[in-house]
Amino acid sequence: MSNAAPDYSALVAEAQKAVAAVKDPDLRRAAFDKVLERLLDGPTAPPPGPSATQSRKARSPSKTRNAATRRGPQAYVQELVDENFFKKQQSIAAVKTELANRGHHIALTSLSGPLQTLCQRKQLRRTKAAAGKGQKASFVYSNW
Repeated sequence: MSNAAPDYSALVAEAQKAVAAVKDPDLRRAAFDKVLERLLDGPTAPPPGPSATQSRKARSPSKTRNAATRRGPQAYVQELVDENFFKKQQSIAAVKTELANRGHHIALTSLSGPLQTLCQRKQLRRTKAAAGKGQKASFVYSNW
């Protein structure tokens, strides 16, 4: 490793290029900070992973993973159910906003599937909300 000082302007330009496609200014700023932090830390070794000689079955964590380590929209919405977020009727937009407040930025279209699954399991109830004049009716979700 050389002792030369890093070219900060090049690192900043690279970080800006990496987040150029992000539309939300707050999210862009957070992503820029993370990318710049990684670039300033310098090159790192690749994360340890399974070798090519391991079998697919040995690498698959799906059967050994417990509910506490699960992540993704389904797990995040399940956390809201467990915390009685749906005690009052909530729209899908309200669910998205609450998850964003918790740091989980998930597209609205990625929430409809998990919400539907929870309705099918009878953990949530889905009802059509009354639409105001000139508005389209939408669905709301509440505890079963």
